[in-house]
Amino acid sequence: MSGNRQLPLLRVSVERSGDGAVLRLDGELDCATAPDVQSALDGLLMGPDRPARILVDAERLAFIDVSGLAPLIRAGQRMPGTGTFQLRNPGRQLVRVIRLLDLAELFGLDR
Repeated sequence: MSGNRQLPLLRVSVERSGDGAVLRLDGELDCATAPDVQSALDGLLMGPDRPARILVDAERLAFIDVSGLAPLIRAGQRMPGTGTFQLRNPGRQLVRVIRLLDLAELFGLDR
C-alpha cells in the first residue's frame, strides 16, 4: 500500500543570515540520521563563505544518542577560534550528557 510511507526520522534545515547560520534539528538524531547532520555541518564549515557563528537549534530534537552527538562535537572542534559554535534550546537530558562529558564550553552552555 502506498499509504504506509514512513516519515523521515530527522529534518535538518539551515538558515543563513549575515555572518551566521542556524542549523535546526527536528526529530531523532542517531546513527541513521547523523550523516545528514554531518553533511549539513560540513557544508557550513568547509564552504568558502563559512559563517562566523553557527547556532544548532535543538528545541525540536526528540532524541539524540552518542552517534548523533558525534557530528556536533566534531563541528564544534573544527570551528575557528574566532568563531562561535553554540547549542541552543537543548533538552535537560542532553545538557546533562554534555556536562558529564565536559563539553559545556564547546557548545557555549557556560556563557
